[in-house]
Amino acid sequence: MSPRIFLTWFVVTVVTVVMAVVVGLGHETASFDLVKREPVFEDLRENPDSPAKVEVKSRFGEFTLQRGDTGWVAPDRADYPVEEADVRRLIVGLADMRFVERKTANPERFKRLEVQEITDELSDSAYVKVSDASGKSLAEVIIGRPSARFFAGNSSGTYIRFPETTDTWLVTSVTNVQTRLIPWLDRDIVSVGADRIARIAIGTGEEGYVLSRVEAGAEFTIEGAPEGRSLDQEKVRPVNRALADVELEDVKQRSAFSLPQDAKVAEVVTFGGLSVRARLANVDKKNWATFEASYVGDATDSSDAANAAREAAKVINARVGNWVYWLPSNTFTNLTRPVDEVLAPAAPDAS
Repeated sequence: MSPRIFLTWFVVTVVTVVMAVVVGLGHETASFDLVKREPVFEDLRENPDSPAKVEVKSRFGEFTLQRGDTGWVAPDRADYPVEEADVRRLIVGLADMRFVERKTANPERFKRLEVQEITDELSDSAYVKVSDASGKSLAEVIIGRPSARFFAGNSSGTYIRFPETTDTWLVTSVTNVQTRLIPWLDRDIVSVGADRIARIAIGTGEEGYVLSRVEAGAEFTIEGAPEGRSLDQEKVRPVNRALADVELEDVKQRSAFSLPQDAKVAEVVTFGGLSVRARLANVDKKNWATFEASYVGDATDSSDAANAAREAAKVINARVGNWVYWLPSNTFTNLTRPVDEVLAPAAPDAS
């Protein structure tokens, strides 16, 4: 074959391969009518508002989410509130599932789809069961990994297996299951913006000190610093931000867990008169705290700002009143920071 003919055939072959790839990419890797596919969980799809209980099991443990009188709660944390949107997202994901195609029935290949038994070593699967108020099962499934298949132009699929069977499927809808309880909880504790803070009291007695300022944006001054020492405004910043968007690491009921009598104390007061007081202690290598809010402004003040502070105190107390929180380490550190850590270095002795 002459070089010219060989080159011509080579070019034709390359063009053909490229066109085949382009055409292939423009088509779905699974061709079917989603509307005609049967729902995986018909009862849940027809009654998406009927779930009253969600059970989740994995190699990390198990927990239950329950619908209470005021919303979803976690019985494993004394009915602490759960993020409603997260529960709803899981239920909708299950309700939207439709069968695509049957997959392997060989248990040795389940690990590839992450639908192996949750008791297997390093298992990535998650068992989920959704029930209604009567206890009737609306969905029970082992959730595996998302699929890379394309349906109706979207990458949207999950591998599942029905418990105690080798019945494994690829289904529509990507459903990721959080297999640890804490991320399901309503993790917000308190949020007091740094720009609102007029006064911060850290500690009590000889070890305590107070930071204060006359208006937002002004520098803080300090009461309780050793003579001759000055405040370092940069070191004050993390203390001033200590109660901005605080989220829990875990939670316990106050009736079941008491802080020691020598717990440390911190208080933050806003320009509007809202006070948030915390008691803090390290117990079993975890940083725990309770919170209490109140209005400490002028009792005769009926301005919008004062009324907003009074209402904020009620809202905060309704949320935190029954609970002891495991705090993030940075929050605990900033609310218990010794005075020396907010001061500028001492001037060297000139003698």
